Amino acid sequence: MKKLKTIFKSFLFFVLGFTCLDLAATPIDWNGAVGFDTTMLQNFRRIKSTTDNSVGRPGSQEVTYGGKDNSQFQSYLFRLNPVIIVNDSASVFGEFTTGYGRGGFMGDSSIQSKETDWGNALYLHNTTDTTRNALNVTKLYTVLYSDAFTYTIGRHSKHWGLGTVMNSGENVWDRYSSIRDGITVDLKIGSFSIAPYWAKISSENSLTDSTKSKEYGVGVLYDNSEKELAFGVLYNKKANALGNESFETDVTNTGTAYNFGETNIKLIDIYFRKSFGPLNVGIEFPLASGEIGNIYQNGQSTKYKAKAFITETEYNFSEAWKMGLNLGHVSGDPGSESSFEAMFLNPNYQIANIMFRYNMDAINNPATKSLYDSYITNTKFLKFGATYTTSKWMLNSAFIYAKANQAAKGGNLRTYNHTKNKIFNATLAQEDDLGFEVDLNCTYKWSDEINIALLTGYHFTGDYYAYTNDSSVVNETENVFLGQLRVGISF
Repeated sequence: MKKLKTIFKSFLFFVLGFTCLDLAATPIDWNGAVGFDTTMLQNFRRIKSTTDNSVGRPGSQEVTYGGKDNSQFQSYLFRLNPVIIVNDSASVFGEFTTGYGRGGFMGDSSIQSKETDWGNALYLHNTTDTTRNALNVTKLYTVLYSDAFTYTIGRHSKHWGLGTVMNSGENVWDRYSSIRDGITVDLKIGSFSIAPYWAKISSENSLTDSTKSKEYGVGVLYDNSEKELAFGVLYNKKANALGNESFETDVTNTGTAYNFGETNIKLIDIYFRKSFGPLNVGIEFPLASGEIGNIYQNGQSTKYKAKAFITETEYNFSEAWKMGLNLGHVSGDPGSESSFEAMFLNPNYQIANIMFRYNMDAINNPATKSLYDSYITNTKFLKFGATYTTSKWMLNSAFIYAKANQAAKGGNLRTYNHTKNKIFNATLAQEDDLGFEVDLNCTYKWSDEINIALLTGYHFTGDYYAYTNDSSVVNETENVFLGQLRVGISF
């Protein structure tokens, strides 16, 4: 028996050795990003009151957690992107991350036996919450190359234009990635590319057609690097079958969420980019329409029509100095219930260090809400900035001003609260001023792969956030300050 075990072990080592040699012969590139930050956010509730009056008031702009006005948190971000080159005609790509939004927070802690964990008073032996920090395979796909076509098959990311709607999340601090589970076929003819695609979003409780959710479309793009010109249009159709229960809502604030049911949304996204010497101009114009499902009443579909218009301009005075001006209009919903008209930009697409960047309600409840699930919506904005760059340093400053497109008009009219995603009867009128913000960032380039940055922001809070829809509760706004120190590594 002992001799048999010895032979068996030798056989295992023999097989393992040949397996390792085989893997070593396969070219594998390891790419990815790791980031750590520590953030101080003062006056995150945006009002001076320390009493929480938000409960039972769906129209209020108050952030929960009365009595607490400052927040400090440390987060991390992690993604590992292996690339396996099979041969000249095929490669395999992947992305491994952890938690929700490619990371989590320091000190999440794990569930332990409370009767026997008194040792934690002296030392920590486990700061990992396994329920929130599992290893995730967020991308896994193969790319097949031929003379005329490129086939991308599997779970892969997608990007279009400026990234306002579809954003692949390639930057170090991008926490999200627009994912397509399916196939994309890319045909390139000179400077033109045509890329039809089909993808499955979810199957829910069965593999039948009655529960499937899918998207399909085509992107047509002209991109000429010599002329420094690009323009194109993306057509995207997203359909959700009646039996799919992946998406639910309680916009009407009944206390019971119900499924969207059958949805059918069309997105037409127009993109343009051109360089005129030192001047660079980028424009994106996404238009959404269709039937969005049971928003206001279970069993009754609602029409959807939303739009955004974003322009980015940049002027390079020299290799060191450049200035930029960004303008944007993102539609909001008036709350009429005859249709839904709010557009939500991708959470990776942000314009400020504070405004629109954080879901402030998640500070009080990070177990069920994400701090980074925050979207630019219902606004007109202007951003003016300047950047100074040397071989090792980059200084960036910006001024941002924003107003709400839709605010409560009073008169007991139905109104949509974009912050809390609820419909309410507005008895009082609301200001549309979101305020303005001044940002100053300083980045030190340790090496080509490592950047250390200090980010600061001061938000002069607009009266939009003081709204309570209750004449007996009058709030006064308070300005918000952010300071963040972070290190990002890309490889």
